Amino acid sequence: MAINGISFGNTILGSSVQNLKAQMADLQNQLTSGKRSTTYSGMGANEGFAVAARAQLSNIAAYTDTMTKINTNIGVANTALQALSDIGKQLQSAANSGSQALNSTGQTAGQQTAVAEFSSVVGILNTQAGDRYIFSGSTIYTQPVASSDLILNGNGGQAGLKQVISERNQADLGASGLGRVTVTSPTATSVSVAEDASPSIYGMKLSSVASTLTGATVTNVPATVNLAANPADGDTFNFTFLQPDGSSKTVQLTATTTVPAPTGSFEIGGSAAATATNLNAALTAAEATTSPYGAQLTSASSTSAAGMTVTPAQASIDLGTTNPADGDTVSFTFNLPDGTSETVQLTASTTVPTPAGSFAIGATPAATAANLNAALTSSIGTLAKTSLVAASAIRATHDFFDQPPQRVDVTPPATLATATAAVNGTAANTVQWYTGDAGTGSARATSTVRVDPSVTVQYGIRANEDAIRSLMESVALLAAVTTSPTDPNGAGQISALNSRVAQNLTVTPGKQNIQDIQSDLANAQTVMQDATARQKLTQATMQNIVDQAENVSTDEVASQLLALQTDLQASYQTTAMLSQLSLVKFL
Repeated sequence: MAINGISFGNTILGSSVQNLKAQMADLQNQLTSGKRSTTYSGMGANEGFAVAARAQLSNIAAYTDTMTKINTNIGVANTALQALSDIGKQLQSAANSGSQALNSTGQTAGQQTAVAEFSSVVGILNTQAGDRYIFSGSTIYTQPVASSDLILNGNGGQAGLKQVISERNQADLGASGLGRVTVTSPTATSVSVAEDASPSIYGMKLSSVASTLTGATVTNVPATVNLAANPADGDTFNFTFLQPDGSSKTVQLTATTTVPAPTGSFEIGGSAAATATNLNAALTAAEATTSPYGAQLTSASSTSAAGMTVTPAQASIDLGTTNPADGDTVSFTFNLPDGTSETVQLTASTTVPTPAGSFAIGATPAATAANLNAALTSSIGTLAKTSLVAASAIRATHDFFDQPPQRVDVTPPATLATATAAVNGTAANTVQWYTGDAGTGSARATSTVRVDPSVTVQYGIRANEDAIRSLMESVALLAAVTTSPTDPNGAGQISALNSRVAQNLTVTPGKQNIQDIQSDLANAQTVMQDATARQKLTQATMQNIVDQAENVSTDEVASQLLALQTDLQASYQTTAMLSQLSLVKFL
């Protein structure tokens, strides 16, 4: 039979020693790495929690990186916005107190400063944070604003701001230079003031007339609409009104056979005259609802085959058979294209020579009426060449920076001096100053990012936002306008222009300003700060779970290692003693 010896390896003591050696190697690895194990299975039952915690820690790290980048972008944007705000304040101060003296180029010192500031504004709006344009909305890789030279001067067939202002000035002044207003004498003793064409969006719009002239009869007739024939049921009529703030609003009315006529309609009568009366009543009511503060009809259109004419507003003063008394006054108030209004007031006078702002009382009412006609024509002309020119430039600049830009419609037979309507400018004939994202939604929403599982922030900006565009308009306007140094009305033009620019740069309730945008960005930063604070608490908790599952205490491991070394030494000694055991000793 075979005799098997007893080896050390297959004894219980040998297995124990080998197990102790494996434990010692494991503890030595833990002491070196600080980790419980180098394998998933060796981590223990809590490693599943640690894996989930690591995923959450990774997400937090990604959110942190995102917020760092966003805060950098917002910081750049705030610096740019503050620079824009500072330029606006400087410009307003210059407009309020600057000299009106014109140099050889036809500009004041303040205007020449505006030329440089406009280049700065354009440069600021084309600022990049990294590789993205911060004022371009969602089109972050597209430069949002054209060059300052292109905006002001145009390029070939593309009209720049200077050309648009010039065209609007010509349309507003008209051929006579009286702001599209006519001054006539229907009778020997009367003077009449009316628009030269109606409906028209150009020139000065007669608002009201007031008189203390002794014995005079005052007639004030607003613009009226007349029909040549009855419209059909369902025909629509559109009327556009100039609002006191310079904006436009359209009222649509529908012809109807329904009695009573529904809201937004007017009843078709038994004759064109009866229908016109109903239309006028409906239009008057609608206009009063739309703007009860003196909106004026500027254009009209219809789908009806029936002819329609609009008679312009007019006012007249008839002195009758009595001369006014010395000191009696008459005043005409006109609405201007930018939403402002100006009043021409004349005083009856016996002083020779007749003082400015007065008209001479003649030997007869007819002679006085002739003097009133001449004085009124002169005063309206001065008003047109000063305040109207300034208001026209304001309106033209707003039209240029609008989207799409508005141009004077000179479709034949109309000319600049006789035009009555506007037409959309195209990319082919008008400089498009803003080339970024032009969506109608919130500008902030054009850049949205998640900074927490349940939180997003919005930090987009568009250069065409109201606050920024308004500043652009004011700076560009002063930079673009020139006035002849020899023009006797030059000082009046510059004064009227400066006062309007200063007013436009004034922060008013309900109107967006630069600080509103900065406030939105500050709110985004606050949201991110709150998210960061929450994430730091979560991060600490998740890291603790990972540490407890994966890390070991070096002190504890060292203690276990020392104990293990003692056990292993004892095992080796026992093994050595057993290795010396002989059969004789065993027996």
